[in-house]
Amino acid sequence: MGELSLRRDKLFDALPNNTVALVFSGVSKICSEDSFHPFLANRNFFYLTGVEQENSILMIVKCAGEKKTYLFLDEYNELKERWTGKRLTFNEATNISEIVNVYANSTFDSMLSMALASSNNMYGKIENLFIDLSDEIKIKLNCSTQLFAKELEEKYPHLNIKNIYPYIVELRLVKSDYEIRQLEEAINITSTGINDLLLNLKVGMAEHELSDRFEYYGKTHGRIGLAFETIAATGKDATIMHHPIAQQVGVINSGDLVLFDLGYRYKGYNADISRTYPIDGTFNDFQKRVYEAVLNCNKHIIEFAKPGLRLCDLQEEALKFLKAECLRLKLLKEEDDIKKYYIHNVSHFLGLDTHDVGNRERELVPGNVITVEPGLYFVEEGVGVRIEDDVLITSEGARCLSKCIKKELSDIERMMKNRIR
Repeated sequence: MGELSLRRDKLFDALPNNTVALVFSGVSKICSEDSFHPFLANRNFFYLTGVEQENSILMIVKCAGEKKTYLFLDEYNELKERWTGKRLTFNEATNISEIVNVYANSTFDSMLSMALASSNNMYGKIENLFIDLSDEIKIKLNCSTQLFAKELEEKYPHLNIKNIYPYIVELRLVKSDYEIRQLEEAINITSTGINDLLLNLKVGMAEHELSDRFEYYGKTHGRIGLAFETIAATGKDATIMHHPIAQQVGVINSGDLVLFDLGYRYKGYNADISRTYPIDGTFNDFQKRVYEAVLNCNKHIIEFAKPGLRLCDLQEEALKFLKAECLRLKLLKEEDDIKKYYIHNVSHFLGLDTHDVGNRERELVPGNVITVEPGLYFVEEGVGVRIEDDVLITSEGARCLSKCIKKELSDIERMMKNRIR
């Protein structure tokens, strides 16, 4: 049984008997007039099918001791393909998804009606309908899954209509060996993209030149896409947590730190890395103390993380650790001052989404992948430092997946000096 079949099999086991479940890929969203945003399939649909094509539907039926899986796609349309490009054939969809029963979308309504009819039928009597009710999943431009669920509720009052989202979240949170390999590859490619940035980094460059270069490097090395819009920030801009791409016009000056928050997506899985570099090759005294505090916190939280803790526990520990470090390094006068300089959470889940599914209050378990990203931001001094790694929770504790990307102060200075030479 392949990876995708195993995922669906686990979902079958979690769902009650006498159930139909529907997961939609979604449709492209209008940007302006006849222009559309780039399409990215609903991550829950992609997780269960591996298919990135819009207007696609997964239907699974668990009834009468049987498990049936169906995939619905746009049927072949020569004229449409001449306008918008090739669509998956049914055989191609089977090869990707490991689903044998692939049908045209034109058959979906009749097959769903047949399954949901109140009397016994070829599926048995269906009592439950599960739909992915995540916000903003559109079946058509004017119809969301939430609206579709209401229509079905009126048409089939005997059904218990429920949200399948929490069931899929439980699966997505625990990464398989396959998923971890894809994350590691995304991280490795991100590492090479960072190396390219450092080779070309120099005083006088605009921030957007760096973010543009990182995107270009991915596109010219395997057509790898971004996990999210690259943050490249220097000086006071580095104290803005999510420095927007449209405002990355600042110029790197001698003596500045340059903060990157970036990552590539590989086979659907996202890297999320932050590093901070001194443009002149060495940190000045203040920069060095800030960097040391953040680095020590980063390493401490990676060591601290383990099953049974929650992301909010990691945040509490990071706050406590940073207070002590900043007082030790004479960066703060009072403990409470830390709230001015540390303004975000230390961790989030990572996977098919950069800020992946999962509640911050739930206990970590082996197979979770999280980020560890403490930071300190001194606006008046124009110094922002963030160090972010991607970390796998194991039964023994935590393993840093991004250890290939150097972060030790001495390594950073040596790399930067060698680059300048």
